[in-house]
Amino acid sequence: MSEGRGGSPLAGQVAIVTGAGRGLGRTYARHLAQLGASVVVNDLDEGAVGAVVEEIQAEGGRAEPSCHSVGTPSGGSAVVADAIEAFGTVDVVINNAGILRNGYFEELTVEEVQSVVEVDLEAAFYVTQPAWKIMLEKGYGRVVLASSGAGMYGRQGGANYCAAKAGLFGLGRALAHEGADYGIRTNIVLPIASTEGTREYKRPPLRDGQPRRAEGVVASTGRGDPDWVAPLVGYLASPDCAVNGTAFSASFGCYAQVFVGITEGWTSPAGSPPTWADLADHIDDICQPSRHFVPISVDDEVAAGASRVAEHLNA
Repeated sequence: MSEGRGGSPLAGQVAIVTGAGRGLGRTYARHLAQLGASVVVNDLDEGAVGAVVEEIQAEGGRAEPSCHSVGTPSGGSAVVADAIEAFGTVDVVINNAGILRNGYFEELTVEEVQSVVEVDLEAAFYVTQPAWKIMLEKGYGRVVLASSGAGMYGRQGGANYCAAKAGLFGLGRALAHEGADYGIRTNIVLPIASTEGTREYKRPPLRDGQPRRAEGVVASTGRGDPDWVAPLVGYLASPDCAVNGTAFSASFGCYAQVFVGITEGWTSPAGSPPTWADLADHIDDICQPSRHFVPISVDDEVAAGASRVAEHLNA
């Protein structure tokens, strides 16, 4: 358990934060240090990393730089090795590193697709896997994956980013199951904040020419800074974290669970498989959201589907 909610809940913990040279990552690193963690600050920008380390140390915290690329297996392993060398272990991994290369789908280049998937999705494998082995051995760990509402809900002008961030949701759900019996908890954060990255890489205009509804909203709330997201990450990184495999939206001081549900749908009658016309006739029933359930795993979906069929055919 922690030292108390007014004390240092991460005292004695070692945390890696990727993409921590600026924006959300910088805020996460400083916040975890304020909660008592020793922090490995990772980013390719050596100057930015050095500045964050100095900020943490000036506030009485412990931090060490790590400027390896997390987009390669060797780089991810090197970041974990830096944590071991500096602090002796790894307890927490915050997979925050990400880049934007916005553009309409038909205009995206191979480099724009591969670079985003490499940093936004693959890096989470490359950093977490070597840390995961340490967590399994010690029977404890916390993993936080920085996904995005764009990955869960989609948006125009960023198919590469949406696909990569959606992948982090699937990875988080899988790791939650694999780590549950070993004291490891994995959760997903969908942050909304104004950062240098979001301001630098503007999205192309909407196809219909309409203004983006989100434009100006972040600033108008007065709560668009990453400081409003960091406390959730701090909780998910702490020994007191009581959730696993859960995705959270963090927007302007509003925190909510994000989940995938399945409607009750329509069950075809006994006999041959339905025709496409049968599906067309029942599409409204299939998409009716008023009655739904939230599966914990794909096994839950399979079991629920089989149960509905049995109930329908035996009625």
